[in-house]
Amino acid sequence: MLNLLYYDMKATIKRSWYYLIIIAVLAVLVRFLCSNAFISFFTDINFIYGYVISVVAAGFLGAFTVLVTLIIIVYQAQWFDENILSSQGQLTNMLPVASWQIILSKIITSLIWSIILVLMAIGVICIVMVGTEYFESFAKSVVEIGANNQVDISLVGLITSVGFYFVTGITSFVSLCFVSQMIGQMFGVFRNFIILISFAVLFVVSLFLEYKVASMLGVIAPSGIATSEIVSFCIQAMAKLTVINILAILVYWFISSVILKKFLTVV
Repeated sequence: MLNLLYYDMKATIKRSWYYLIIIAVLAVLVRFLCSNAFISFFTDINFIYGYVISVVAAGFLGAFTVLVTLIIIVYQAQWFDENILSSQGQLTNMLPVASWQIILSKIITSLIWSIILVLMAIGVICIVMVGTEYFESFAKSVVEIGANNQVDISLVGLITSVGFYFVTGITSFVSLCFVSQMIGQMFGVFRNFIILISFAVLFVVSLFLEYKVASMLGVIAPSGIATSEIVSFCIQAMAKLTVINILAILVYWFISSVILKKFLTVV
C-alpha cells in the first residue's frame, strides 16, 4: 500500500511540480505590481495606470491559479487511466494488494494534492495580501462581525475550516472522475463518450443527494434566521458540508473498488 502511494505521488509530482514554482514566482511579481512602490512610478504620468496594471496582474494570477488546479486534476485522471485502465493496469492489478487498496492509494494521492492546492491558494493570497491595507481591513472586518454577532471568530480557524471544505471538495470531485472512468472502461465501444455521460449523470445525482443530505443536516439557512446567528450558522454549515464531502469520497471509493474487483480484473 505504501509503495503504491509512493509511486502514485512520484508520477503525479513529475507532471505538476513546475506549475507550483510558476505560481510562486507570479505571486511575488504580482505583489510587487500591487505595491505602492510600483504604483508610485506612475505619479508623474497618471497614477491610474499603476492601479490598472496591478488589478489586471492580480486577475491574471487568480485565473492562472484556477487553471493550474484544473490541470493538476486532469493529470490525476490521466494517471488513474494509465496506471489502472490501460495496458499498464494489468501489471498494477497483479500486485499483491486488494482492489480497494489500489483505489484508496489514488484517492489519498488526490487528497494530498488537494491539500497542496489549497495551501498554494492560501500562500498566493498571503504573498499578495498580507501586510497591505486591504488585508488589515479584512481582518478587522472579520473581528468586528464576530463581536457584533457575539461569536469569537478566529481568522486562522476560519481559514482552516474553509480550507478543509475545499480539500475534501476537490478530492470528492477527483474521486467522481475516477468512478466515471471506471464505468467507461466497462464498455468496449464509445468509451470516452460513456465516461462523459456517466460523469454528467453522476455529478447531477451527487449534487441532488448532497443537497438532500445538507437539508437534513440543517445546512440550508432558514428564511427567518436572525442576523446575529448568521456567522455561527455559516461556520457550522461549513463543517457539515465537509462531512458530506467525506461521505461522498467514501461512496466513490466503494463503487470504484467494486467495479475494479468484479468487472475489470481477473485476479
